[in-house]
Amino acid sequence: MADDDAPAPPSSPKAELTRAETEAIGPASDNPAAKPDTTAGPVVVITLLLTSGARHPYKIDEKYLKKRGVDVENMDPFNISVYTLKELIWRDWREEWEPRPSSPSAIRLISFGRMLDDKQPLRDCRFQAESPNVVHMTVKPQEVVDEEDAKTAKGGSRDHDDNEQTARCRCVIL
Repeated sequence: MADDDAPAPPSSPKAELTRAETEAIGPASDNPAAKPDTTAGPVVVITLLLTSGARHPYKIDEKYLKKRGVDVENMDPFNISVYTLKELIWRDWREEWEPRPSSPSAIRLISFGRMLDDKQPLRDCRFQAESPNVVHMTVKPQEVVDEEDAKTAKGGSRDHDDNEQTARCRCVIL
């Protein structure tokens, strides 16, 4: 079989996204992110703080949203939801980070000491327009993601009639 007829590799969605498309998420840096330049419209500047301690500046503006096909009210990045932010991070996942999670829902974002709710717009998350926003990013272990998916598929109910004991909580130590 010729190379042109070969089926696409299973990681073809990742292959479609090349780092040349955007430099919105910058390389790791110890320097603080630059102040947002709002002359061309609203800009959200985030410093993604990874569990490894690496800091990555991340700039979201109208141009970036258009390039990514995100349609949001007034093309204002403060109007995107936290889940949309997770999708954008997932799409622009950097190779030097830990392995890419199976979906954006496996990403946890924490700001000001609290986990950000997927449905909230960034505007309601106390994000600043005039300075960079520090957001801690962690990834749920795949076992936890699978377990959560299984619970939602069953409707979250438990069968208490059988005498089998089930764990009430689960800790994962990394």
